[in-house]
Amino acid sequence: MRPTIHEQLSGVGRLLDLAQESHPLPAETSELLSNARRLIKRVAASWDTALPFLLDDNARLTELLDNGVEAQTPLPTDLRAVAAKNEELRGALAQLITTIPRDPEFRERRAEVGRYLQWRIAADPS
Repeated sequence: MRPTIHEQLSGVGRLLDLAQESHPLPAETSELLSNARRLIKRVAASWDTALPFLLDDNARLTELLDNGVEAQTPLPTDLRAVAAKNEELRGALAQLITTIPRDPEFRERRAEVGRYLQWRIAADPS
């Protein structure tokens, strides 16, 4: 597909550069443009890894939650649907966290959730 996401983000970055170079701007406006360019670079850097990360995270969350119900999985190319599924699964995880009993026999379940959360923090490309 042309233009690609990267090409579009690069184009926006060039437009911001041109806007900043074309006229003297107040310091606050220059800072806003710099922040916008920084955000664009961050999105561009994480874009390629977002879908694979979400697919992996959804699989791990589904296994962790193990609710026994075969959930409908979005197409692995539909980022919006995959992200929505991820939000749904993370909501279910939040619910699980609040309901895991503190009894010693649930210690391993809490540790399992903790290991998942540590993995997610380390792996999240955003």
